[in-house]
Amino acid sequence: MVAMELRQITEDTKFRIDMGWWQRQGLNYRLFLWEQLCPECKEQIPTHVGTQEVDWIDPLTAEVKKTDAIIQCLESICVQKPDYLHAALPLATAIFRVLVLNQNRPMSAREIQEYVPWRSVEHILAALRAAQYHLGIFPEWAVQEAAWPKAA
Repeated sequence: MVAMELRQITEDTKFRIDMGWWQRQGLNYRLFLWEQLCPECKEQIPTHVGTQEVDWIDPLTAEVKKTDAIIQCLESICVQKPDYLHAALPLATAIFRVLVLNQNRPMSAREIQEYVPWRSVEHILAALRAAQYHLGIFPEWAVQEAAWPKAA
C-alpha cells in the first residue's frame, strides 16, 4: 500500500486555475474567459471562437507580437475598468478574474483578498474550496496542467 500525503488547506495555501480540469470536464475555458471581458472588449472581440492568437501592437515599443486576444484584453483593458472587480460579483467569479489578471500565478486567499477587500480571507478560502468543482481552481500542488495562454 502506498502512503498518501495529506495536506491541509490554509489561508496561505496557493491556488491556481487547472487548465486541464476544463478539458477533463468537457468545458470551454475560452468561452468562460470571453464572458469575463468588459463591454468594450466584447465589442472588439464578438466571440471566443477563432481568437486564440492575434497580432498585437505594443503601445510602448510599436513592436508587433503574437498574443492571445482575450487574455490581452483582460490584462490591458478590463483590469483598468473601476467596475471590473466589484462587490456585486459572485465571489468565485471575482477570484477567477483575479487569477486571470495575475496570469494564473498561484495566489493565497490572503493575496486574493487584496483585490477583493470587501470579503474576508475566511470567505475567500471557503469560495476557493468550492471553486474546485465549477471553475477548476485548485491548490497549486493539485494542479495537473498549469499552462496559461500568454498575453504580450
